[in-house]
Amino acid sequence: MSVYDDRRVKIVATLGPASAGRDRLRAMMLAGLDVCRINTAHGTLDDRARLIEDVRAVANEIGKAVPILLDLRGLKIRTGPLAGDKVPVARGSTIEIVNVPDPTTATRIGIDYPALFDFIAPGSRILISDGLIELLVEEIKGDVAVGRVSRGGLLLGKQGVTLPGASIKGGSLTEVDRVDLEFGVEQGVDFIGLSFVSDATDLRLARQVASWRGGEHAPGLIAKIERPDALENVEEIAAVADGLMVARGDLGVQMEAEKVPRAQKKIIRVANERSVPVITATQMLESMITQPVATRAETSDVANAVWDGTDAVMLSAETAVGSYPVEAVATMGRIIREAEKEGPVRTAASGMPLPGVEEPSLKLADSIARAVKELSEQGPVETLLVFTLTGASVRRVAKYRPRPQIIGVANDEATARKLNLVWGVRATVVPLEDDPDHLFRIAGKQVIEQGLAQEGEYALIVGSLPMTRVSGRTNMLHVRPLGT
Repeated sequence: MSVYDDRRVKIVATLGPASAGRDRLRAMMLAGLDVCRINTAHGTLDDRARLIEDVRAVANEIGKAVPILLDLRGLKIRTGPLAGDKVPVARGSTIEIVNVPDPTTATRIGIDYPALFDFIAPGSRILISDGLIELLVEEIKGDVAVGRVSRGGLLLGKQGVTLPGASIKGGSLTEVDRVDLEFGVEQGVDFIGLSFVSDATDLRLARQVASWRGGEHAPGLIAKIERPDALENVEEIAAVADGLMVARGDLGVQMEAEKVPRAQKKIIRVANERSVPVITATQMLESMITQPVATRAETSDVANAVWDGTDAVMLSAETAVGSYPVEAVATMGRIIREAEKEGPVRTAASGMPLPGVEEPSLKLADSIARAVKELSEQGPVETLLVFTLTGASVRRVAKYRPRPQIIGVANDEATARKLNLVWGVRATVVPLEDDPDHLFRIAGKQVIEQGLAQEGEYALIVGSLPMTRVSGRTNMLHVRPLGT
C-alpha cells in the first residue's frame, strides 16, 4: 500500500505550534501533506532544527519523500511595540509616524525602518497589518511624518508594514536572511523561499550564497512573487528560479486586491510554459484556522487554482497555528481530487514547447518529453518511469501533463525529495549502473514493492543511453511490463 494518493497537484503545509510533534506530523503526512514549509519569521534556529529533524524522521518512518521549504522572511518592516494590549486607530484621525520602533499610541506610530523617509512623501500610502489599517501621508516635518487614517482598526504590536509602490532594493536577502539561508543549507533543506524578489539578480545572488555553502546539493530556490515589479519581471525570474510562489497576501497589499486573480493566472501560465513548479499560497482555507470545515468560496478557490495549472497549493496559518491542521490537509486533498476527477488538468501553456531552447540535445529532450505524453495516450501505459540525475527530465515530462502517473527515478535522496513538489510526480531512489536492462528491472521491482505500481502493468521508460552521469541527455524511450 502506497503512502501516496492519486492526486497530481501537491499540498504544501506550513509547520508551527499546531503541527508540532511527530505524531501530528505523521497524521498530516498520511492525510496527504507533500511538502513541509518552515517560516523563518517565527521561532529560533533551534526550533527550526527540531522541526527539520522531526520531518525527516517521520518521512523516513512512513516511507514518503517529503521536501522541506525554508521560507526566508525578507525585509519585514514592522510597527513598534504597544503601550498597552491594543490601540484603536480611528478613521479620519491624524497620527504621527516616526522611523524608529517607539511604543505605539493612539496618536503616534513607530515603524522599525530607519530608511522609511527615503520611500515616503506627501500622498504616499502606508498599509499596516496586511492592509487592514491605511494611512495617507499628508506632510513630513523633519523626522516625523503626519498622516491621516483612511482606514482604521485595532492595532496590535509589531505588525507588518507595506509601502505600496516603493521600489525598495536589497530586501530579498537581508543579513538575517543570509544567516537563515546558511542554516538551511547546513541542515540540508530542499528549497529556500526568497521573499521580496524584484528581478533575476536577486535569485543569482542567493544562488551564489547557497551554492558556495551547499555545493552540488544546494537547495532549490523558490521565488515568491509578491511585488508589482516581480510580476512585471516574472519571465526572467522564472528562467533562473527552481520554482515560483503566487504570494497572494503581499500581492494583495502591494496592488489592488481585484488585480490579484489576474496576477495569479499570469504567474502560473509563465511557470507552466517554462516547466517550473509553482505554488499558489495564502488564505486558501483560512476559515479552517478556527473551524473544521471549509467555506464554499474557499473550496472554489482551491479548485480554481488546480484548474489554472498550479503544481501545488499551500496552507499557512491553517496548519501552523490553526485548530484543525490534519483536517485542513485532508480537506485540501479532497478538493484537489474532485477538481482532477476528469483527468489531468492541461493548460494551453503546459502544452507549448519549452521556450528558449537552442542546444540540440536539450531540444531533443524536450521533443521526447512531448512524445511521451502522446505515446502514453495511445497505448496501455499505466506508469512513466523517468530516470534523472538532476530532476530536469522529470520536470520536462510533467510539463506536458501526461495521463499515466510519473515516477521520477533519482540517483540520490536529495533529488528525489525535490521532485515531490512537481505536478504528478512521485519519486524513488535507484543507484545508477551501467547495465540498463538490469537497472530497469531493479527500478520496476522497487516501485511495485513501494505500492506505486502493479506487477505486469506496462511502463514507458524514459532515460538516456548510454547510462552516463551527464544530465540533459534524454534520448531513449522503452516499453516493458513492470516486474520483467
